[in-house]
Amino acid sequence: MIKKLFCLLVIGGLSTTVYAGGVGTTGAQFLKIGPSARSLGMAGAFSAVADATDSTYYNPAGLVNVNRMEVSATYLQYFQDVSYGFISGAKPLGEKAAVGAAITYLSVASIEKRAGDTAIPDSTFGAMDQALTISYARKEVIKKLAVGGNIKLLSQSIDTKSASSFAIDVGGLYSLKDNLSLALNVQNIGSGVKFDKETDPLPMNLKLGVAYRPNDKLLVAGDIDQYVTDQILYVAIGAEYQIIKILTLRAGYKYGYDTSLGTVFSIGLGVNLSDFGLDYAFVPMGDLGSTSRITILKKF
Repeated sequence: MIKKLFCLLVIGGLSTTVYAGGVGTTGAQFLKIGPSARSLGMAGAFSAVADATDSTYYNPAGLVNVNRMEVSATYLQYFQDVSYGFISGAKPLGEKAAVGAAITYLSVASIEKRAGDTAIPDSTFGAMDQALTISYARKEVIKKLAVGGNIKLLSQSIDTKSASSFAIDVGGLYSLKDNLSLALNVQNIGSGVKFDKETDPLPMNLKLGVAYRPNDKLLVAGDIDQYVTDQILYVAIGAEYQIIKILTLRAGYKYGYDTSLGTVFSIGLGVNLSDFGLDYAFVPMGDLGSTSRITILKKF
């Protein structure tokens, strides 16, 4: 029963968020799902790290750190019939700018439909959430400051109902020192998603981050996420350590979750070759079970 409830809450944002502390109601809950195995191995503490195509999600300003064209793909088999995918790409434009794009989807198949209070379903229906993101970033807007932005085109459908909307993100990345970065990102600014007569606001998030590299092998990062409408605060701390040139270990801790439906710890690892990367993250989800994410990255 708890898994079916989770499916409905995630796919449509049809009720208060499943995490503890939420007192608001927002739609498009799939926008909260972190897409990258590397970042999730660090509990999502990534907005000031942002140095690859997944910057389109965590902080679009980080696209300026992409020095070659690259694409990545993440797939996640969630619970029961919930599937999630994220495909992104980025390309530098000269020495000071970069562009990116991403497609995100979350789908649920075979949700049981009942007419009235009956144990036998009449039929089944499906649901789908999608987002197309277009990104642009530029460095040295002010000395040591990079800024970036996203435009997101959103579409959602559940059974015979559908809705569409748009949102923007605005992010900044400031290099305080060569090994210390600060980040600010405002996500999901928009008018909301309207099904029939009711409009659900988007899960607008104010994200603050810091990343520190004490040496060439170790990276430590932290993020604070304040979901404005949901009135939820998350704090994430993560680290990655390069054991050998091609192998990196990661771990993270996140504060703010209801531990019966979420997790406070995550772990991951990455295999890094010159033009190819493979990342894995293991994220327990309390009573829902455990999930694994795999991200493949290719540079050109």
